This record gives sequence, C-alpha cells and structure tokens, in this order.
Amino acid sequence: EGLAFGELFAYEGPYVEDASDQQVGNVAAVRVVNNTDTAVRYALITISTTVGELHFTATTLLPGRPVILLESGKAPYTGGELTGVEISDKVLFNDPPQLYQSVFEITPEDGHVTLRNISHEDVNGEIYVYFKRVDNSGLLGGITFRVGFSDLAAGASLTRVASDMRVSDCAILFIECQNPPEAQ
Repeated sequence: EGLAFGELFAYEGPYVEDASDQQVGNVAAVRVVNNTDTAVRYALITISTTVGELHFTATTLLPGRPVILLESGKAPYTGGELTGVEISDKVLFNDPPQLYQSVFEITPEDGHVTLRNISHEDVNGEIYVYFKRVDNSGLLGGITFRVGFSDLAAGASLTRVASDMRVSDCAILFIECQNPPEAQ
C-alpha cells in the first residue's frame, strides 16, 4: 500500500506512543517510510513475525519521511523475522498537509507554541499545529501531538501550552485550519 517497512529492532529510550516518556528498553520498533505522494493520516499496522504479532498505530506518515514506530503495547523485541504485514483502518489526508507559511509564523518553545498571523487577513475558526517527536533517525513514534488556537486576527499572536513540545526533539509537521486562509 505504498508503505515500506525496514528492519524490526529493539528500541531503548522514551516511550512516546502514550506521551508518558517512560524510559523503556527492548521495545519492538520498526522503521516505516511512506513511498507515495499522499500523506497517511492514520493506520493500524500488524506485523507478523516468526515468533508472534506486533501492533503499531501510525499517524501522520508524510511522503518520503521515515518514522520509527514503537509497538503499541510495549511488546518486547524477540528477534523474530518479519513474515507479513497487515494494514487496516487506513485514512489518507484529503488535502496535502501544509504549514501555510505565507499566513503563519510558528515559534516552538519548551512546553509552549506561539502562532502569529503574519498575513493581512484574519483567520477565523479553529487552528491546530501538529508536531512529532524526533531522534537521530528522524521522526519518532506513531503519535502526533497537536496544540489548538482559534480566531487569530491579522498581525496577532497567541501562545498555548504544549506540554509535549521540546525544541530539541520535536518537528512541526503541519497546520490544520477550520477555515483555511485560501478559502476565506
């Protein structure tokens, strides 16, 4: 289905899938790359191995960007070889995710995100900034975090708490607007 799966391996580090950041060791992980031109919003992935099944939940699989997924139930890596992959409940983005760089300026800070409307038009309705954790391999975890804003007047800025945001290990992925700037 356009998703390429790399090797299974034992992950050690913060468990990001439930936003707990609990330090774990030997949790089953897999590298996934979306080799299509369409972003995947959500998918459930079951990987069968010679020693059992592993379950992964993926959100925001952007074209060409590798993501390390951690097993949903913190199942350990047991060394089995991959024998099959099943993808279910797959949902694609209707429109390509974007940052609206001519409309918004995003300033991430540890624990906060500031969004500034740099355009000359008000943006009405709900606005969400989505981000993922990163490590030295790229995007980390199936979970995608978001912080919400609403009704941002031209030239105005708002700062919101984003407890999972850390400048050192997060990447802003896209902005979703109830009333996209081009539609207003």
